[in-house]
Amino acid sequence: MKDKRSLLIYTMIWGVAVLIFVVLFLENLGFAKVINYSGIVRGATQKLVKEELNNEPDDALIQYLDDILEGLQHGGGTYDLTLISARDYQYRLKQMRFAWNAMKEEIAEVRAGKNKDVLYEASQEYFVMADEMVATAESISNRRLVLAIGIFFAYLILSGGFFLLWFFNKQKQLDKVRYVDELTGLANLSGFELSLRTLTDTLNEGELALAYFDLDDFKYVNATYGYAVGDQILSSIGSILAAAYGKDHCARAGNDNFYVCVKLEKECLEKLRRKLRKQLKKTLALDVIDETTITVGACIMNKKDELHDMLDNAMLAHKRAKQSGKGSLVWYDQQLLNRMNQETLLIKQRHAALAQHEFKLYLQPKFEIPSLEVYGAEALVRWSRKDGTQLPPDDFIPLFEENGFIHELDFYMLKQVCRFIRERNLQDHFMISVNFSRVTIHHRDFYEKFHAIVDAYAIPARCLQIEITESAFNGLAKTVLDMLNQLKREGFILSIDDFGSGYSSLNLLNTLMMNEIKIDRVFLNEENERREQIIGLIVDIAATLEIDVICEGVETQADVDMLRRLHCGRGQGFYLSRPLPEQEFADQFLAAPVAAGE
Repeated sequence: MKDKRSLLIYTMIWGVAVLIFVVLFLENLGFAKVINYSGIVRGATQKLVKEELNNEPDDALIQYLDDILEGLQHGGGTYDLTLISARDYQYRLKQMRFAWNAMKEEIAEVRAGKNKDVLYEASQEYFVMADEMVATAESISNRRLVLAIGIFFAYLILSGGFFLLWFFNKQKQLDKVRYVDELTGLANLSGFELSLRTLTDTLNEGELALAYFDLDDFKYVNATYGYAVGDQILSSIGSILAAAYGKDHCARAGNDNFYVCVKLEKECLEKLRRKLRKQLKKTLALDVIDETTITVGACIMNKKDELHDMLDNAMLAHKRAKQSGKGSLVWYDQQLLNRMNQETLLIKQRHAALAQHEFKLYLQPKFEIPSLEVYGAEALVRWSRKDGTQLPPDDFIPLFEENGFIHELDFYMLKQVCRFIRERNLQDHFMISVNFSRVTIHHRDFYEKFHAIVDAYAIPARCLQIEITESAFNGLAKTVLDMLNQLKREGFILSIDDFGSGYSSLNLLNTLMMNEIKIDRVFLNEENERREQIIGLIVDIAATLEIDVICEGVETQADVDMLRRLHCGRGQGFYLSRPLPEQEFADQFLAAPVAAGE
């Protein structure tokens, strides 16, 4: 729409210019015609006089000259002549009309046989007057032509100036759209790149750091308080950054992500976060600010580094910070590079490691409270590499979730669990839970592959528990929920892991028929009076809904005693045992009952 409007304005400007040119051209043609006919009057009159003096009457020529003079004086007429209304021209034209009428009287006298000398003398005077009239017409025409050309070029200059002003204004508007974030008024990523190019030209080594940050759980803020509040927060952040660091030193990179150049000094990133939180509390009367955490990644700005490399380095540090947990600070440095190189190596080795059975099955017992009788276990994975090192899940599971390999690993571990159950001939009174990632349960072939493995090993449904982290249910498709409910109807046990760590806990209990919820370990780690109330509330809700409850992270006798008081009947944690290799687990927990403290 804007392009069409621009084209219309451009067309109108040049259309008017063409119209003016055409009008001036036609006017000039009209003046040329007048000059031409003025010259005809002069020449034709001399011819007429010669004819009359030679006794050759020519009434047609007299009428011809009458018509021309009439057209010259009033415009139009037989020959459609342009009226020149200039006073000096009209004055000379009137003199000529008067002289012409006198000459016609003398012509009548000559035809009557009177003296011819008077007509000859009159014609000579008329010729001089005609010369003056032609010269006057030419002079007027030249002045009008110069004036017309001046008007035309003046219009071109004025319209060109207007067009340039309009064009530059449009460019400013386009630049604003192209380089400025509309909500915050800060530069967007493209605009920030231009600012950084100028900034790095005068940059001293070790002077500035480039920080990339976002607000943790900002989607939750939008969902809970509304997008208007979310936009208000983002706009306030833009104002705070612009006031504190200057518009040229910061940008909004999209959503709730921001770049900012800060002075490189001790705790500069922590100072940035404190400044933001302090100013946001002053600006916004919202309780959510008190709970909002900010995750930051940063790199030191070096003149020798490419612009895009600096932006990417800060973003990579931020990505690592997000993986480390809410409110984390991470610098892009050699340690981070080493870690990234290590991850790249792990990704390259994943398929070979799976083929060579380097991923080992570990089991951690689940026990009854207060008897500590083991009734089942959770299947966990460890990577035992060929070089003898062993990697915990946190070192490779997030990587595999990002690149999709977790799908293969999850089903590999399901096979190991089914093999273990079959080899140990476990009955349906002993249950092993298998973790499935969000990536895996979203695969279209999940149901078929799950059944193919379980059916191949002829595993009773009550022996398997499908354990899915609560956060994986955010935005879960209805088809997936229906599929999980179908597995439950078939007898498989469904469990929500890390219950209470997300924002959809109660809604999950409404949409999914769970058999068990596993209370997140964070509630046992929190040392406050409310933790017992929260755990007790979860236990009571679960009892009302006839859902089993287990609490993970049980490490002390005090934890066991508290869970017993709250009627939480099951636990899992280091209090009884760490995760063990499958053989050790079998020797310790499947051979004979385990007494407390062993």
